[in-house]
Amino acid sequence: MKKVLLKILAITLICELLIFNFNSYRVLSNKNKKEFSGSHIKYVETNDENLTYIQIENINTEIKTVHVELKNDEIVNYEFIYSDETTSGFFGTPVKTYVYSLENSKYIPCYLSGNSESFGIKIYKGNVEIESITINEKIPLNINITRGLILYLTILFIYLIKTDENFKIPFSEKNFNQEFALLVVLAIFLCTASYINDFSKERGHYDYYSKQFVDAIMSSNVSLEELPKEGILSLENPYDPIARGEAGVIRERDYIWDAALYEGKYYVYFGILPALILLVPYHIITGEYMICATAVLIFSVLTAISMKALIKNIFTRFFKEIPFKFMLFSLIILLFGSQILILNGIPRFYELPIISGIFFAITGINFMFVATKSKDIKYKYMFISCLLLSLSVACRPTDLFASLIILPVIIKIFIKNIRDKKNILRNILAVCIPYLTVGFLLMYYNYIRFGSIFEFGASYQLTINDMSNLSNRFMVIGMGLICNLFSIPNTVPSFPFLYNHNNLLTFYGYYYIENMIGGLFILVPTCFAIFGLYKIFKNSKNKELFETILIYTIVGFLICVISIMMGGSMQRYIVDYAWILIIAGCLSFTEIYNLYKSDEAKNIIKRVFGILTIYIIIINCCAGIVSEKSFMKNNSPKEYYKLKYSVDFWE
Repeated sequence: MKKVLLKILAITLICELLIFNFNSYRVLSNKNKKEFSGSHIKYVETNDENLTYIQIENINTEIKTVHVELKNDEIVNYEFIYSDETTSGFFGTPVKTYVYSLENSKYIPCYLSGNSESFGIKIYKGNVEIESITINEKIPLNINITRGLILYLTILFIYLIKTDENFKIPFSEKNFNQEFALLVVLAIFLCTASYINDFSKERGHYDYYSKQFVDAIMSSNVSLEELPKEGILSLENPYDPIARGEAGVIRERDYIWDAALYEGKYYVYFGILPALILLVPYHIITGEYMICATAVLIFSVLTAISMKALIKNIFTRFFKEIPFKFMLFSLIILLFGSQILILNGIPRFYELPIISGIFFAITGINFMFVATKSKDIKYKYMFISCLLLSLSVACRPTDLFASLIILPVIIKIFIKNIRDKKNILRNILAVCIPYLTVGFLLMYYNYIRFGSIFEFGASYQLTINDMSNLSNRFMVIGMGLICNLFSIPNTVPSFPFLYNHNNLLTFYGYYYIENMIGGLFILVPTCFAIFGLYKIFKNSKNKELFETILIYTIVGFLICVISIMMGGSMQRYIVDYAWILIIAGCLSFTEIYNLYKSDEAKNIIKRVFGILTIYIIIINCCAGIVSEKSFMKNNSPKEYYKLKYSVDFWE
């Protein structure tokens, strides 16, 4: 093993020194370098006040590298333009971003044709002072320890997956190495989520959910203390965004965006439970307000831990003879494909109810596995399961449909109890008490706010459209399914390789779409295995497994359709059902492997599963960094470009 570790270290060093730093060998010494500063730099006047343009002439030499040094702590885009022996004019090169604290952002490796008589630099900001321009200076080596460590661990992981016996044998609770592998995967995911969250959050920013809503709860009020201004109240239909604009009623200045306005008061449409169990206690204990980004991360950690438990519960129930690598791959796919990284890439109060809701839903399902682990049903765990699943509705009403996942289990137990004439009352109480209690409290909460037990506030939301008068929602289902599940990401050949889009099939009506990155089945291709359900139905002897995959598939698509009809298409909406369809896909993939008898077919499936796992990690990490509004790039530009230039080593 020591030899293997040393070989991997050697490969990593070779990659770091020769491949990732190949531009450092464009110029091997500084003997031909020329530095221009002061009067040697000619500023050219332009009609664009947002452009600083300089030219340097009469150099008559081959330009191999360009080093730009600005006087101020700047983050600006700049472009190198040149003449060489192929042209008497100027050719442009790709625009690069200059970051004062990043040396490799200041160098451009050039591959021109012969000598250049002159060159220019365009800086896309007005009145920038240039310290110096240097050509043919050796680009310093940029040894990135983090990049090297990631590469080293990746190669080691692939090697262990292919050779280590622990990944080839079935999972065992007593196998420390297997449990350690699961914990390592969990730790890596949590570090990734924490990194994206920390550099994407708006520091010191308190929205109305994290501050005003907390104050309202502390004062035992169901409405916010801030009262609507006359401008919004005087409108005939304040929910009409066009009418608001025509009346000069400005978002955030004259009204609270995405709050619910009802009978002259502001209410919070988003679920109360995250504030009640996390934000309010934090405020009571510390006297400070917790920003929603921190709450999103806390629930992300809890959800990831619960996902690990869910994968273990599923595989120990259905796949006792399957190689451990299938469990490990499924955990990786569930964690990275769940779109949790995207929530942490834009961690606001919009994302908090979503991540908290799936935490309660997944944890509730885990307790149902515990309750039914043996022949003797443990009703106290069934009670906890139903309680957690019902509480998920207090985070996000859509999560009510997640309870359908455990419905077949509850029905089977109830039928068995009736047949055996025992535990009927315990069964009923374990299921009904949680749902009735939480349901009554939510209905009462809705009634004292909006006068209706079924109104959560969506009809009165001051948002992008008048939600109460939307119609023809069945007509958007097909278009929404294509957008949410199968839309192809827009790609670029540089970090972060993806960018947002609002592409939609032609629809002559209203359908909300904003900043989509890609459809779930494209970001997590293992979901396509769901379409192998018929093969599983015809050939699998494990009917309980088939029923489980079927119910996950039905519930996942159901929540997707409801989301499309009520909300539209946004990447964060996918989180509500992504985990459900991913589990269905991973189970289908694993059972299809199980059904094949030949070693050749099984080996192909294992390789495909491994390749897809790597793809899912990469594309979903990029999606998390891009997220819906590029928060990381906008809120932490230095860290963003540090990461960019570590990945785009060829720049």
